[in-house]
Amino acid sequence: MRNVRFVLSVDTEEEWDWDGPFPNKVISVDNVGHLPEFHDRINEQGLRGSYFLDYAVLENDESRQILENLYNRYQDVEFGAHLHPWVTPPVVPVNAEADSHIVNLPIEVVSAQLESLTARLRDLTGQQPTAFRSGRWGINDAILKVLADQGYSVDSSIYPFYENDWFSCTRYDSWPMAMSYLKTEPELIELPVTAGFNHRPFDQAQRLHKRLERPAWAHFHVIGILWKLGLHRKIYLSPELSSARDMIALCQQVLDQGCPVIHMYLHSSSLLPGSTRYVRSDTDKHRLMERIDQVVAFLRSECDLKPVTISEAAWQLRDEGVLKEHD
Repeated sequence: MRNVRFVLSVDTEEEWDWDGPFPNKVISVDNVGHLPEFHDRINEQGLRGSYFLDYAVLENDESRQILENLYNRYQDVEFGAHLHPWVTPPVVPVNAEADSHIVNLPIEVVSAQLESLTARLRDLTGQQPTAFRSGRWGINDAILKVLADQGYSVDSSIYPFYENDWFSCTRYDSWPMAMSYLKTEPELIELPVTAGFNHRPFDQAQRLHKRLERPAWAHFHVIGILWKLGLHRKIYLSPELSSARDMIALCQQVLDQGCPVIHMYLHSSSLLPGSTRYVRSDTDKHRLMERIDQVVAFLRSECDLKPVTISEAAWQLRDEGVLKEHD
């Protein structure tokens, strides 16, 4: 069986109502208290944790201590940076959704906020963080160059097959990319989360999806009908969003495509029932964890699964020469 890297990343952040206003004043980071139990469980499976930490969990004394203990206890975790502009100094008041995406902010503000966040991470671990993910996804060349200038070498801000009013990732799949066109030092590697469809080729499936989103087709709810029939499903490898059955279907397609890495993600707040729309109860949380178990069991039956942190995956794949060039 061929080797396939497996990355499990967690956006580690404050709790807030994703359908409400953005919390310029953080109310709670209680969910961080559930990370040790979560990590114990994935550690028992031989999995590695890559935690993208935002400023809110780093400035709170209690959550910071929990994270420090986790980092010191397990030598195989990675702490990366997760930038929420509404809580990272110099704080940008977010009065509209556009302001929550760093691609819409002046590059000077993004650079200053990244400096603040990076300094907190260095204070916690004693190490320069190397991996980054923007809050609410989205990235551009100017921000990528700032990342390299501040010592980062891995980005995971591209959300494949997704777009909104401010950025588009629809032409990207989950294959890791060398961002050599930027001519940065260090050279950046893009390692997106795993996403796609339950049928290939993904580029044709995406074009079909876009066509069916147009008003003429959306009126007839064709996407929903095809989903129920199991004929066309856009799937993200997150136990919050997708069933184990759908994630396994996605993994099968990605493995058949020959992709050298599988990247699953979730939010730390989903470990505290009632904090997100995805996990309302202990039963939901149990279901989320079972989904992870089932996907990992499937992958181990299909390939020689190599659990690694996100930076390890990026660097190993670079050294093996299997990165695609960003076009």
